[in-house]
Amino acid sequence: MIHKALDDGLRILVEGAQGTLLDVDYGTYPYVSASNASAHGIATGSGIPGRRIDEIAGVVKAYCTRVGAETGPFPTINHGEAGEFIRKRGKEYGTTTGRPRQCGWLDLVATRYSARINEIDYIVMTLLDVLDAFAELKVCVDYEIDGQLLGRFPASCPELMRCKPVYREMPGWNTDITGIRRWEDLPLKAREYVEFIERFVGAPVKVISVGPEREQKIYR
Repeated sequence: MIHKALDDGLRILVEGAQGTLLDVDYGTYPYVSASNASAHGIATGSGIPGRRIDEIAGVVKAYCTRVGAETGPFPTINHGEAGEFIRKRGKEYGTTTGRPRQCGWLDLVATRYSARINEIDYIVMTLLDVLDAFAELKVCVDYEIDGQLLGRFPASCPELMRCKPVYREMPGWNTDITGIRRWEDLPLKAREYVEFIERFVGAPVKVISVGPEREQKIYR
């Protein structure tokens, strides 16, 4: 059926499950899924040949989360007020279990690694509105181990678990953006936040989610 659709020139949309860092080969092993949760799983999971994949979108939250209590590496985890605030505003609780997710600032080192692994064409950023109420934001731009900057994403989980985040502080926008539908109408500080992410990761942000409803999107 899939190959007939390809032969007929139909469009096929494949949605990945979980996230790249849970990929059995490229994730934070052993804290991973049993399958390829990255774009590498498209061919093995669907039978679509790799050469037939035209476009890959990388979906990323405006902050970081991890499922489970203290399991696996999470350099930017925040146990303080900021982490709890993000959890409550983003409703970061397990859909089935109701367990609270671990929350923290956006880790751009991990995001850039994921973008490279998947060779994404563009970014879809979700939950930007969760950060509306922060006067100051942080993004992780490097890792530090034993006082030395690493400059990359570690190749092993034990090394990653020793990493301390190096943050860049950015001003928040303190404005409700849930009703905005055009890029030009976003507060300047929100646009600067998104543009910094684009430059660091090396991929454009083409879609921004500013709320839970289907129409609460900004397309660039």
